Amino acid sequence: MTDPVQELVHDHADINRRVLALGAAIRALDRNDGHGMAVALAGQLDELRDLVFLHFAREEEGLFPFVAEAVPELADQVHAMALAHDAICGGLARMYHLASTNAELAVILTVFARFETTYGSHAETEAELLHQLSRRLGPAQRARLADLVRGL
Repeated sequence: MTDPVQELVHDHADINRRVLALGAAIRALDRNDGHGMAVALAGQLDELRDLVFLHFAREEEGLFPFVAEAVPELADQVHAMALAHDAICGGLARMYHLASTNAELAVILTVFARFETTYGSHAETEAELLHQLSRRLGPAQRARLADLVRGL
């Protein structure tokens, strides 16, 4: 059995790399001759959006209810993470729309700056939560969590 906590850590590490790559791609296009190039970001944004939505679904439908029951003292942290999910998903959806309509890169950069700040804070909160779970959960709890997130 794969450790479900470590699997979530791995998922988030991949998403972190993709967020950094997206930022680099946006900044690379933000130059004088970059006008009309926003559409080039649509594929990258679409892929990131799909990964993030799936990862967040696994958390909200599996991890968060599990944590609320198994480790109730972490409920406030989980609630804050769920709120951040909404802002992160909204930012991704907006950037995808802007890129797919070939909007001005300056507008995408503005949305990305807010997204990046929110995502960075969320990633730190999630890393701390997963670290705490890694220390606290026994084999039976890990097996139960694995069952909860398996089909998502």
